[in-house]
Amino acid sequence: MEGISTRLVSGLINLWCATGPWSSSVTPLFFVTLIVICASCAFIGAVPTFVYGHDDFFLLENGWRALNGLRPHIDFWSPWGPLTFLVTALGLRLSHASANGIAYGNSIFALLVGLWTYRVSRDRLQQTPRALVALYASALACAPYPVGMAPMALSHAMTYNRYGYALLVPLLVECVQRRDKTATDAEEWLGGISTGAAVALALFLKASYFIVGLGFLVASLLFWIPGVRRFFGVLAGFSVVTFLGLAYLRFNLAAMLRGLHMAAGARAQSFSLITPVYNVAMHLVPLYCVLGLTIVATFMKPRCADVSKQSYLPVAAIIVYFADIALLSTNAQSAGLPLLGAFAIIVANQVADAKKNSPSSAQLFTLPYYASVLLISGLLFLPQFTSDIVALPIAAARKIHPPPGCATRFTETGVSDLMLCDRPDGDPAQRWSNGSNYTAYVDDGVALLRTCCKPTDKVLVMDMQNPFPYVLRWVPPRGGLAATAFNYTLSDRFRPSIDEYFGDATVVMIPKHPAFLRQHSEGFYKIYGPAVEERFRLIAESDWFWLYKRQ
Repeated sequence: MEGISTRLVSGLINLWCATGPWSSSVTPLFFVTLIVICASCAFIGAVPTFVYGHDDFFLLENGWRALNGLRPHIDFWSPWGPLTFLVTALGLRLSHASANGIAYGNSIFALLVGLWTYRVSRDRLQQTPRALVALYASALACAPYPVGMAPMALSHAMTYNRYGYALLVPLLVECVQRRDKTATDAEEWLGGISTGAAVALALFLKASYFIVGLGFLVASLLFWIPGVRRFFGVLAGFSVVTFLGLAYLRFNLAAMLRGLHMAAGARAQSFSLITPVYNVAMHLVPLYCVLGLTIVATFMKPRCADVSKQSYLPVAAIIVYFADIALLSTNAQSAGLPLLGAFAIIVANQVADAKKNSPSSAQLFTLPYYASVLLISGLLFLPQFTSDIVALPIAAARKIHPPPGCATRFTETGVSDLMLCDRPDGDPAQRWSNGSNYTAYVDDGVALLRTCCKPTDKVLVMDMQNPFPYVLRWVPPRGGLAATAFNYTLSDRFRPSIDEYFGDATVVMIPKHPAFLRQHSEGFYKIYGPAVEERFRLIAESDWFWLYKRQ
């Protein structure tokens, strides 16, 4: 029995280390799997949405704004940078403005980040860990459900969080894993350029991911991977991407900084230090696991000099853990520590390195250490990776055979690919923002606008999202917000002025049943509601809306 167990463990380790016949199969298998993941995401298209249906229109509305030349921070108020909106705009362009464009954008982003991670991992990770961490980043980018929820909770909500985590994976590989001794100096340059570009892209995605990425970079420069070439590579990558991002924003750095400052101030109104403390208390087991993993991996090296070089791993584990906790605490995310999963794969690479460099006589003795590292690594990365992969066939099955709760469809052909599904548990938080209620909300508003307005009108909806310019294919107004949630994206103090909010809108719609919760709407209506009566006049109402036109 002991011999069978030893052979099984040895076989698993050989598989991980890509020795024997398996070594020639890793690269083609990686590319096939990457293509399957990204093609599946695109083929499925917009998934049947079971939670946060209004968030589908967060992507569609702001992608439509980007297609029409509107820029966040300049033309409308946004706590997010332009990256997510530009990816969605590309998907909308490729899909001829179909709602499936959301999935097309996700698929392209997943493909690019998978290839990027795979390239950065060269000369840093062995074949199997290299392929796995790249697939982990790709699946993380495009899985069609919110991070931290079950894969059955299909939705494109909070896609920007998936983009942010995926961007940090190649950055984490470069910042944590030292290059192979045989690597050329060009690899040091390329690694620095990659990390600088990732940090800059995070800046134009969401500020919290930028702060975390910058923290990883600074820690690596101070503690374990200094280097002149790498440093200047970082500067080059960051400078080029930042220049392109600012060029898109017409070099209006003041507007960008004002938007990020206002967003931070608004979010602070609803943030409590109790949240990260609670999240640490609820996630102590992953902390113990990753610390144990790095300690065991540190002492796998056969020589004392190599052990001392790996002594930074426990420190890196603590930094990554608290980065995950910080993102969990500031995102609208219920659970999940995705960065620890990627970090675990990087640490598990030590098994492949150690086996490659150890004499065969020593490998049998170290077999339990190898097995323990792979076991703990699997406990950290497999839950997230498995959920992300499983979500794709679940989405395909739901798209082919929608459940009865998805029977209500939009009347407007432009969103016929989108299905919002009623929750069987009747979650009150989803009552007005998803399913048949939100579908009726959009259909009613479309009918009202077609009856009372012209395609040249610019429509603003005083709700969390404004679906109507996209649904009707009308030009969106300047002004408004990327998403409205009081004390999250704006507050009494941190907000656009009345003039900035209403912009050049000619029509304002006030919903009788807002899609967002009361605590997210009352303060908002107190600020902007009186101005509607002053600047616009009520011309019509329907079951769901009051419609005002500019006087």
